[in-house]
Parts: sequence; structure tokens; C-alpha cells
Amino acid sequence: MLKLIDHKLLHSLEPISLKGLDNVKLLNRVDRKYIIPISSLPAVIRLLYNNQYSILEIDGCRAFSYLTTYFDTTDYRFFKDHHNRLSSRIKVRTRTYKENNLHFFEIKMKTNVRTNKLREGLPESSSELSGIQSNKIRALYPKELMSTLIPALINSFTRITLVNRSKTERCTIDVDVTFRDPEAMHNEIKLNDIAIIEVKQSKASLLNGIVAALRTMRVYPSSISKYVVGLILTHPEIKHNSFKPLLHKIERIKASTIALS
Repeated sequence: MLKLIDHKLLHSLEPISLKGLDNVKLLNRVDRKYIIPISSLPAVIRLLYNNQYSILEIDGCRAFSYLTTYFDTTDYRFFKDHHNRLSSRIKVRTRTYKENNLHFFEIKMKTNVRTNKLREGLPESSSELSGIQSNKIRALYPKELMSTLIPALINSFTRITLVNRSKTERCTIDVDVTFRDPEAMHNEIKLNDIAIIEVKQSKASLLNGIVAALRTMRVYPSSISKYVVGLILTHPEIKHNSFKPLLHKIERIKASTIALS
């Protein structure tokens, strides 16, 4: 729902190029995630005016379309690891950046404290993993993988990317989040009423920047994964007791947005 954001607001921030952003990859980092009503997003961006942030701009565009395919075992082992709150867990995905037609294979490894990401470029988008990619997953996954990985979820969204001037923090803001089951692509599930904010820091800091701005709005971190939410919404029969508080929070935000509209 980017139409809710005044484009003058986005263009009030200083631009940074993709090449400049490459200096702030933060593949080893501390993450915080937040869920807010889409209607609150302009207020968040206004709070960044004096916090020395730049916004990614490519060919005059400041909001970009992403398409992600998540892979899992046939019995959803990666999802279950997350549900069971294992200290070490992974996500496996391919991702396409639509505007510049770039494709990547990614393994995202999470511990209770930090996130590491392995990322490799692909010549084209793919719904299958190669033998080399499968071997890399097996080398990083703490358990034995007995079954082949298959596409488990298709996710699309629109993203705004911000970076602080000291190059120690990146922030992504995702809106227009949509999920599809690869076996039922005609069935779309949209979360148009929320924005998902992820702050990625080289070192944890609560004292300034986006984290501090959100605290002034009484917005606090939430544990949210688009893969987890999307898999539950497309497969409601899957066991998801651990994630019911998160789903209830999303529903409360959606209800409050409807009430204000």
C-alpha cells in the first residue's frame, strides 16, 4: 500500500546507490523486527529526518519488488525447527529483484543472538536447487536431511531500504506482502494492512536511529518470519501453537486499520 506514503516523503531522504549499499551488506548482524499498521509508516519515516539516513535509489525508483521462493523438506523440517524454538535453524530461498532482474540463492542461518547469511548470484530464477546447493545446505544444517528440498512457499512484497550514514545499520520496510502455495498459485493471501520493518545492525544499539524512533512511538520488536507466517496462512492445518500470539497480533493490527478506515 505504498500509495499511503507521500512520495515526496520518500524523496526527502538522501539517495544511496546500489554500489554504495554494497558496502553495508551486514551478512553477520543483529536483527530486530517490528510489525506496524501501514497507516503508521509515514510517521516512522518522518522521524528519520534528523537521524542521518539515506534511501536506496535505482534509476529514480525508491521502492522495489521482490519475489522469493522458500524451500523446505516435504515434512517442513525448517519450519518445525523454528516452531520448536531451536537455537540454531536455517531458511533456504531463492530471491529475484524484479526491477534490476538479479537472482540469488540464499541460506539464512539464525542463532538466538546473531544472523549469518550465505548468498550466491544465480543466472536466472529457479524453482529447483542444484546438487551443489543441496550439499551446501547439508554442510550447514545441524541435522541429517533425509529428503529432497522442495518449493514450500512463494512470497512477494515491495521493499524500501534505508542505511545510516555511518554504514553500521540497514533497515528494510516491506509492504504489499503476498503469499502463495506453489501447488495452488491461483490462491493469493495478502497482508496489505501491515508493514514489516527489519533493522540490521553490526552491533546492537537501542540509543539512536530507527530503533530509538520506534521506541518513541511505543513500537517494540516482534519475532516475525515471512516464511513462517506465509506457510501457516497457506497451510492452516500445520501445527503452529508457538506462533498463535504472532498471528493474533497481526489480526489486531489489521482490525485496528479497518476500524480507522
